[in-house]
Formats: sequence, C-alpha cells, structure tokens
Amino acid sequence: MGVYRGIAQDNVTINSGTATLQTLTVTGTLTASGGVTGPVRLPVAAVAAAGANQGNAAALSEGLNVVSAADGTKGVRLPTAVAGTVVIVKNTAAGALLIYPATGAAINAVAANGSYSITNLTSTMLVASSTTQWYSVPLVAS
Repeated sequence: MGVYRGIAQDNVTINSGTATLQTLTVTGTLTASGGVTGPVRLPVAAVAAAGANQGNAAALSEGLNVVSAADGTKGVRLPTAVAGTVVIVKNTAAGALLIYPATGAAINAVAANGSYSITNLTSTMLVASSTTQWYSVPLVAS
C-alpha cells in the first residue's frame, strides 16, 4: 500500500481496502456504483427576481435558490435542463414569483417557454426529466 500526494491520474481503481480523501473535486461525472455515504450539500445562491419575461429573468442555478424582489411581474429562469437536475426555489418576497424554463423547455403542463408561478413566501422543487421538461415536486407548488 502506498501514499500518493499531488498526482494527476486519468483513472484510479481501488480493488480492495479503503481510500480516504481529504478533498475530492470532480469536474466531470462522478459515478458511484456502491452508493455514497456522508453529508450531501447543495449549492446555495441568493437571487433577485428581475425582468418581465423569459429573456430577461434572473438566472437560477442547480441547488437551492433563495429569491428576493418578486412582485408578481418579475421572474427567474431555470438552467438548461439535463435529466436529473434539481433546482429548489424559495420565494422570500411578498409577491408572486414567475419561474421560466430555459428556451424551448416546459414546466409541468405549461406550454414551452411559459411561466410557472409560485405565491409569496413559498417554495418549490423542480426536477428535469429530460432536456426539455421540468416537473415540480409536489406536482402543485406548496
């Protein structure tokens, strides 16, 4: 058994034993066939609602987005859908929030490019099922 520090390797295989990492940074896809244990942390972003349509709405990112400044006319836009992407939106404002998909996509049964609205002080979780479809969980925002 050896100790390796500061090396770059395309593929690493551990056939038996235990590997302990201080930090693991993945820029591509991480696949774990045996499951993953330990805490899972989502990225968190503060976003101010903006614009009045899909084209100028404020951009959201994967993870938790805490949104301010919603007034019933301003909105936010989901990232380009990739199956399995999860975006949680918390509306902290006193007004309703419009949520738009990226161009060409849809949320629930709303027409492509149409807005999905959540009321003041509520939240919704949106999960992409394909490159063009998002679904809210629960299906109706609560």
